[in-house]
Amino acid sequence: MALVRSSKSSKSSKSSNNLSIKPQDKVDIHGVQRAACTNCSECPQFISVTGHVLCAYCGCPPVKHKKVDRKRSRESDSGGSADSGSHESDWVTTSDSEEDSSSGVSSYSGSNRGQRQRKLDWRPSHQVSAPPPRVASLMEDTPIQDLEIQEAHSWSGEDTSPNIYIKTEDGLTFHRNPVYQTTDAIRGKGGPDLGYTHGLHVWKITWPQESRGTHPVVGVATRECHLTEAGYKRLVGSTSNSWGWCLKSLKIYHDSRKYRNGVPYPRDIDEKLKVPNSFHMILDMDRGTLAFQIDNDFLGVAFSGLRGEELYPIVSAVWGHCEVTLTYIGNQFLDEDRSD
Repeated sequence: MALVRSSKSSKSSKSSNNLSIKPQDKVDIHGVQRAACTNCSECPQFISVTGHVLCAYCGCPPVKHKKVDRKRSRESDSGGSADSGSHESDWVTTSDSEEDSSSGVSSYSGSNRGQRQRKLDWRPSHQVSAPPPRVASLMEDTPIQDLEIQEAHSWSGEDTSPNIYIKTEDGLTFHRNPVYQTTDAIRGKGGPDLGYTHGLHVWKITWPQESRGTHPVVGVATRECHLTEAGYKRLVGSTSNSWGWCLKSLKIYHDSRKYRNGVPYPRDIDEKLKVPNSFHMILDMDRGTLAFQIDNDFLGVAFSGLRGEELYPIVSAVWGHCEVTLTYIGNQFLDEDRSD
């Protein structure tokens, strides 16, 4: 079933509306509206074939799917906005399907840039930390607007899993095709110098919450980090040549004794919070550190000891049809001639 779904999505990649689950596909042949699969917990959608309604991936029959409160669904549909950026009315269940599902085909579709975002509270004000002066100075500068420069520091269409492609209409955004029991990753181009070895570099990462799944990881890696792996897992951070922050578990990972099981990040977090749709990644190769920032809240150094490495931005994802945008904000160099 996954091959059928994937072929359909590839044919309709130019029309994001065709990637959205249709209302009639949410109701099985018995007239019962269904949600996440309770058997494998991996399939947030299902498809109709002649005489059957099956999970989009595992093929589970509809009796093994959670039922949806149709009254709530109707109320949501009638009160929802016609704006394609409104995802609250796309999938209404009696449980949190995002918590239960790892991958599969998501109901999220379309570009995530310029869409309406829900107002989210991040951390209490007493926990907010100001960024270091050098980071604050870079963030206060006018972001790079030249699209050619931004694309040179964004995703690489050649250094990627075969299940991920760069959108033709948006060179800063990748799209992941839904593939059953697979984790996929993509590296950035590394700029004109092919890899970051010095300087302070900042990117804005946009990854909507609705399309993250259970293992959304962002970070940096060397060329040696592999880009696809069987099963649903945190690929970035599982190797000795990658360092990652999981937006789901709010932990940082690296294949070392300290980080292998994950370290809470930010370290002073005292409640289960959700990372907003957009945040910043800060790579300081002059000091050998990786950090993240949400609005004006500097979350602290996630990893240190990166000097001497040649690193690239990287993301690993499990959610079908997820789209992540990598926008280069700018850089600063301690040595103006950029020599080692």
